[in-house]
Amino acid sequence: MAYPPATATLCAALLREETEATTLVVCAAQVHPERKGAGLAGTLLAAFRNLSATAGYAHVIVPLRPTMKPRYPLTPIDVYAQWTRTDGLPLDPWLRTHVRMGATILDVAPRSQVMTGTVAQWEGWTRMLFPVSGEYVIPDGLSTLRIDRDADEGTYIEPNIWIQHR
Repeated sequence: MAYPPATATLCAALLREETEATTLVVCAAQVHPERKGAGLAGTLLAAFRNLSATAGYAHVIVPLRPTMKPRYPLTPIDVYAQWTRTDGLPLDPWLRTHVRMGATILDVAPRSQVMTGTVAQWEGWTRMLFPVSGEYVIPDGLSTLRIDRDADEGTYIEPNIWIQHR
């Protein structure tokens, strides 16, 4: 992966300074679909928090993929992140789990991941047909897929929400 020059320079400077880590970042965590609903997500988060504390880190940061967002792919992530239930807790169950554990929402990342492929690749991945250029709602997508038939390219930009645990 190539980093922008400013990021690469900053990383190199931090390494030279031998700066100590203060934060555990959870890049990926998943409960097997057959085990969902068994409370394992909270157990997993507690384990990350314990690992962080044991290592002497002050924070745990999670770039969260909201579980209900695929139902609302046309809604911008910053709007979705603000949706709450009548009790004031987040509408999204995964986000709500974090907040119940004392986490705070740091910010949203509208362009967390950018994935590109040919039209044929996207048709295979999604099991859909894309007959013309345009925006498409795809299965389990947090946002839409942009198809450009002339360029033979599909681009999917996935957002997420950054959460911090202390």
